[in-house]
Parts: sequence; C-alpha cells; structure tokens
Amino acid sequence: MVDAEETNISAHALLVTKEGKIILQQRDNILGIVNPGLISMFGGTIKAKDNLEQGLRRELLEELELNIDNYTVEKLGTFLKTKEMDGLDWVINVWVVKNVDLENLKIHEGKGFVCDYPAELLKLDKLTRITRLVIQSYIDSSNRF
Repeated sequence: MVDAEETNISAHALLVTKEGKIILQQRDNILGIVNPGLISMFGGTIKAKDNLEQGLRRELLEELELNIDNYTVEKLGTFLKTKEMDGLDWVINVWVVKNVDLENLKIHEGKGFVCDYPAELLKLDKLTRITRLVIQSYIDSSNRF
C-alpha cells in the first residue's frame, strides 16, 4: 500500500566539512530498503505537505539531528532516477551544506559515515549512481561553492 503522504520527489544533502571532505551514509544491508549496502547522501522523500526546503530540514533532523538553520545551504541541482536505470522514476533535489562537523552528527539511519575528499569518494564502487553523479557535479561546479 502506498502512503498518500509520500511523493516521488526527494531532498538530499551533500554535507561538506571545513576541510572540503564530503560526509555520506553507509546504508544498512537490509532487504526492502532503498540502496541496501550502498553509500549515499543523507535525505529522503518529500511528504505531500512539505515544500522542498521543509523536507530537507525534516530529513536531516530525523537522520542526523542536524539543524541547518546556521549553515550555508545552496542548491546544487536536480537529478533524475529512471525506471530503465534505477527501477523507478524519481526526482532528487540536492543541496550543499557547508562547514558541517562530523563529530556533531548523531546517525539515526544507516550503518555509519563515509567521509573523504570528493575525488577519493568517486573511486568507491559502492556509491549509488545518483550519489556519484552528484559528487561529479559538485567537483565540476566547485568554483561556485
């Protein structure tokens, strides 16, 4: 049964430390969840009652106890999952949140953190397809951030 509150739109964040490292999520390896065992960004599905920014705030609070009110937050872009490549059609909105301190995050979803410089993260084979695209886009537009 589909939850009437759920949409096929999500809000995710590329969390960047002061040193320029990116903080990602090592997903649990549980059947039935999205991207089991893979490495992805933090964030999730927008509820029908949320706008994109509200959804991003809610997801980061739920998953990390991260309140982004005092951070620089800038939209990186919109990325598309497709049935052909990913098994479903989905719109993924991604923001960059800068100067995040890994030590202040409390993980409530996933097995743990993966934190490294963007070019090093791209060498990992367990990145989700969209996370890989997002990191490459971040590198390509790094003069913007």
